[in-house]
Amino acid sequence: MKKAVRAVVAALLVLLVVCVGLVSVSLGRIIKAAVETAGPRVLGASVTLDSVTLAPWSGRGTLHGLLLGNPEGFKGAHAVKIGEVSVTVRLSSLMTDMIVVDRIVVRAPEISYEMSAGGSNLARLQKNAEGSSSSLGAGGAKPPADGKGGKSIFIKDLLVTGGRVGLSAPGLGGKDLVVAMPDVHLTELGGKGRSSSEVAAQVLRELTGAAGKAVSGAGSKSLEAAAGAAAKALGSLGGLFKGGK
Repeated sequence: MKKAVRAVVAALLVLLVVCVGLVSVSLGRIIKAAVETAGPRVLGASVTLDSVTLAPWSGRGTLHGLLLGNPEGFKGAHAVKIGEVSVTVRLSSLMTDMIVVDRIVVRAPEISYEMSAGGSNLARLQKNAEGSSSSLGAGGAKPPADGKGGKSIFIKDLLVTGGRVGLSAPGLGGKDLVVAMPDVHLTELGGKGRSSSEVAAQVLRELTGAAGKAVSGAGSKSLEAAAGAAAKALGSLGGLFKGGK
């Protein structure tokens, strides 16, 4: 009898594990589809995601292979490439009007900072997100007919770490300048009545500022180095002329 009970319990545990796995896979696919559908409407650029792993009972998940394309008018293959994003969501908030995200960690993003006559690609993405926040509800969806907004979003803690910025500009002669980007740490983003579009615009504003500072600092150093090399070369030429007298 005991063996039979143990066998039933073991079978139930196996079924439970399988069900949890199926739920995780299903939710992962739903999140992937939502990101790839809402993202382009918010940013005005392509958004693709390789996969999502999710632990449905803890609210912890990881987004793998997130790629933000460039907005119209820019030539690069993409604006932002992220290998991994870790997210912790407060599960109890999913049934309320405001989704609470306790922590997001964006690891080693590769940012292509492209300049054109009208500004940078990151600034354009930010502007698109700001524009969509007035015409789209939370999550990038159109506001319902009754006038009520969708879910708000609140991010308690967001960290972007280990990023690198590649600057592409006409003055570089077709070569990209790649520099490290300082970490970006933001807290208490969004809140009641704030949509995902508004939060995306806020994050992009900070990333644009950090990337701009990184490339401008590197650009200044490059110019100083070039000026120093030119002065040294001129000094050497001056020595040659003196020696020839």
